[in-house]
Amino acid sequence: MAEIIPRGTDKWLVRISVLRNDNGKRKRHSKLINGKKKDALKYAREIETKRDLGTLDKPKIQDPTFGDYLNDWLVAFKKKTVKERTYAGYEYVLKQYVRPYLGKDKLSELTVLRIQSVYNELSEAGLSPRTVSFAHSLIQDALNQAVLSRLIEFNPTHSTRRPPRKKKPIDVFSPEEAERFMKAARTDSLGIVFWFALATGARPEEYLGLQWPELDLHKREVTIHQSIWWPKGGGWKIEEVKTQSSLRTINFNTTVARALKAHKTSQAEIRLRLGNKYQNNNFVFATKIGTPLSFRDLVLRHLKPIMERAKIDGPINLYRLRHSFVTLSILSGADLKSVSRAAGHSSVAFTMDTYQHVLPSMRKDAAEKVGALLFGRR
Repeated sequence: MAEIIPRGTDKWLVRISVLRNDNGKRKRHSKLINGKKKDALKYAREIETKRDLGTLDKPKIQDPTFGDYLNDWLVAFKKKTVKERTYAGYEYVLKQYVRPYLGKDKLSELTVLRIQSVYNELSEAGLSPRTVSFAHSLIQDALNQAVLSRLIEFNPTHSTRRPPRKKKPIDVFSPEEAERFMKAARTDSLGIVFWFALATGARPEEYLGLQWPELDLHKREVTIHQSIWWPKGGGWKIEEVKTQSSLRTINFNTTVARALKAHKTSQAEIRLRLGNKYQNNNFVFATKIGTPLSFRDLVLRHLKPIMERAKIDGPINLYRLRHSFVTLSILSGADLKSVSRAAGHSSVAFTMDTYQHVLPSMRKDAAEKVGALLFGRR
C-alpha cells in the first residue's frame, strides 16, 4: 500500500515500496504532490499500476530527431565500414535529399505515409528514380538499425514505394566509328588516354588513377586495384576499388603497348625538363605538371574535338568508351566471361542484362555487312 504523508497545507508525500528486479532489494518511490488528498490518492494509484506492470522508473525510450539519429548512425555504423568516398556520398545524399525533409521529425513520428510523401515530393521535384532509390536505401538502412536498437518497433520504409528505375539507353561506337575514333585520337596530345580507355574498358576513375607500377608493358597487362576521386572540399584522393570484381587484370594488344611505352618516354622527358616544378605522382596519365587529369577538361578539350574530327554523333562522355569496349569485344567473338571480367562486372548475367538491348541491332548490322561482302548487294 502507498503511504500518504501530510507535509503542510495541501502538500502530500506519496511513498511507495518497489521491488528491484536486479538484486531483490526494496527501494522507495517518493513524490511530493501539491493539491488535495484526492490528488495524492490518484497519483498513488497510477504509480502502483506502473509498479505492478514493471514500468515504474524505467528509463524513457530515446526519441531523437531523425537528423540527430542519422548523425550517430553514420559515425557508429558506417564511418568505419565503408570507404571514404562512399561515406562522403552518403553524407551528400542525406544532406541534400533527406535532412531537409525528415531531419526535424522525431524518430517515433516517421510513418509510412510521412516517408512516402517525401519520396513523392523528391520525384515531383525532378529527381531521378535512381537518386530517390539511393535516398530510400539510406533511410531504410538507418531505420533497420533503429529497430535493432529498440528505438522504434518497426521500419516504416518497408511499406513504401519508389518510382521504377528505367535503364538509360547505352550509346556505343560501331566498329567503323571505333576505327575513325582511334585514328582521330592520334593527333591529340592526350590521345593515348582514349586509346587505353577503348582498348581496356576500364572505368575513367580507374585509368585516371592508374600509376606506372600497375602497368606491365612486357606482358601487355594492367592491374586495376585503385581509383581516383575528388572530395567536395578540394584536392584528390586515391582509394582501393570498391568490390572484389573490380579488382582485376586486363590485357591489351601490342599497338597499345608500344603507344604506352612512347608515352612513358615522353612523360619522363617532360619531368626531367621541369625538375621540381613537376609533381611526380607516378600517374600514367597526367597533366603537363604531373597532376591528375580532370573529367571536365578531358571531355571538353580533348574528347569532344576528337569525336568531331571522327564525325561521331551522340553523347560525349568517357563512359561511352567503356560501353563500346564491351559491345565491340562481344561482337568480335571474345569469350563473354572474359569480357565481363575485364569490365569488372559482378557477373556475366549483369553484363548481358546491361547490354542486351544494344547487341541485337549491332549484330544485325554486322550480318548485313558480312552478307553484302560475301554475296554483293541486291
